[in-house]
Amino acid sequence: MQSGKLELSELQLEALGHWVVLADNLGVSRSLGQLYGLLFMFSSPLTAQNCADLLKISRSSAGQGLKTLKELGAIKSTFALGDRSERFIIEPDLGILVQGLIDGKLLPALTIFSTSMQALSGERERFVSERIEKLQRWGNKLEAKIEILKKEIR
Repeated sequence: MQSGKLELSELQLEALGHWVVLADNLGVSRSLGQLYGLLFMFSSPLTAQNCADLLKISRSSAGQGLKTLKELGAIKSTFALGDRSERFIIEPDLGILVQGLIDGKLLPALTIFSTSMQALSGERERFVSERIEKLQRWGNKLEAKIEILKKEIR
């Protein structure tokens, strides 16, 4: 940092790349990975404008991403006396982030998939219906494993 202007170090830039890869692997947007990674690497709270400037993204993209991360429970707002800007910090318990991803992304996707596959099962030949039933059993097993994982991260 120089003269009050926030800048990213080489290490922080490199680390952001790893957050992007993680976001890709989790099936969430790269900007969410960048935003969470940025907040993870800063000890002081950042505004949406700080995030936009540091990541070289639009203010609206930063704001939307921060809103999503907040809804997932991955970050929280903080306010400074006399400052009207909302500032963001990470929720240090990564289990809350994992739980938010499970509840906010994975389980709804599985539910939609399962519902759409069930609708197909009555309209196809026996072979396809059997395959769909296998998928449903797999989905049920996966949901049970997810519940175990959620209990472990609490």
